[in-house]
Amino acid sequence: MPETTGAVRCVRVVEDSAFTCIREQGATSNELFILWWDVTVTPANPPARVRIAQSNWVSLLREGLASNIPVTITHNDNSSIVQNIQLGLE
Repeated sequence: MPETTGAVRCVRVVEDSAFTCIREQGATSNELFILWWDVTVTPANPPARVRIAQSNWVSLLREGLASNIPVTITHNDNSSIVQNIQLGLE
C-alpha cells in the first residue's frame, strides 16, 4: 500500500466526516485525505473498533500538528481514503 509522509497542515472533524491536509517534505502543495465521510462510506453506527481507530487517528494528527511531528498515512493506490496513520518517521 502506498504511504504519504509529511507535516500536518490541518485537521477538520465534523459529525459525519473528517479530513486532513498533509504537506510532504519538499512539496509545494498539500494533499487532502479522508478519514471518514458520511454514511455511504462509514455506517451510521460503526463498530466500537472503528470509532476507536478514528479517535486515535484524530489524536495522532492533532499531536503532529501541535508538535510539528511528521505523520505517515497509508492509503490504497489512487485513493485519498485513509487506511492507517502513524506518528513520526519509521
